[in-house]
Amino acid sequence: MKKVKVRVPATTANLGPGFDILGASLSMYNEVEITPAKNSSGKFTILGEGKTILPKNEKNILWKAMDAVFGLLDIRDKYKLSDFNIKLKNDIPLSSGLGSSSAARAAGIMAANEICGDKLSIGEMVDLGIRLESHPDNIVPAFYGGICISVQGPGNEFFVEKLPVAKKMKVVVCTPGFELATERSRNILPLKYARKDVVFNSSRIALLTKAFCTNDFSNLSKAMQDKLHQPYRAKLIPVMEEIIEAAEKAGAYGACLSGSGPSMVAFCGDKKAKEVLAVMTKIWKKETVPVKQFILDFESNGAKIIK
Repeated sequence: MKKVKVRVPATTANLGPGFDILGASLSMYNEVEITPAKNSSGKFTILGEGKTILPKNEKNILWKAMDAVFGLLDIRDKYKLSDFNIKLKNDIPLSSGLGSSSAARAAGIMAANEICGDKLSIGEMVDLGIRLESHPDNIVPAFYGGICISVQGPGNEFFVEKLPVAKKMKVVVCTPGFELATERSRNILPLKYARKDVVFNSSRIALLTKAFCTNDFSNLSKAMQDKLHQPYRAKLIPVMEEIIEAAEKAGAYGACLSGSGPSMVAFCGDKKAKEVLAVMTKIWKKETVPVKQFILDFESNGAKIIK
């Protein structure tokens, strides 16, 4: 085995109405570099986000993903964590709604597959990632890049369609200085929905799809409206609606909660990005909450091996 290096992008899920269906890849990345260790004396190093709190043992989700590949290929007995020097460089904030866990799982799956001689197709790697992640909206764009629609088939298999990416559109991201566990954000959602709310979201998904397919974003603010998850998650993020309204008034085409939060994202033209970022940040600062600020592009490529 030689050195294996993988780069995986951040993701933003749902895009408003597309709960567990839509997701997009962003130009922020985590990287993992893996080399063989002599005499089973491997080291686990983490740089950047999570360097002081993420486990550096078998509990790390990157290693769990690698181990899942070894298990799928029935070679689990051949490898153990101490056989590798693993170095993570994390730029994606943890528990932020930007796909940090999906990035770790995608990196682990792709790295282990490379170590094993590239035996799994991207479809097989994505299927494994969805099983580990439990939902596709982050892990799918982490692998495929771009803006992805994840569709579950009758046999629980998934297939993916990609929407066109607007080249001059920026994704403005405000990440407040607190974490929000995905499990907590999902548990606040109801088990049943009114028919009118499901119809409302279906119409918005259709409108959003049209916007990206035609490169006409005049109705994107309407298209990103949602009644299935954001109204409930607003209890955990009280300024959510205020931020969406402020971003749109500052010139954003539309804005929404990123995944399960607490990050908020706004889509806008490149000339409006700084102004939109400023008004979104101002609201968090008014609440005395520190904020990480990013102006990103859509990433057309997903996870990849870096040669």
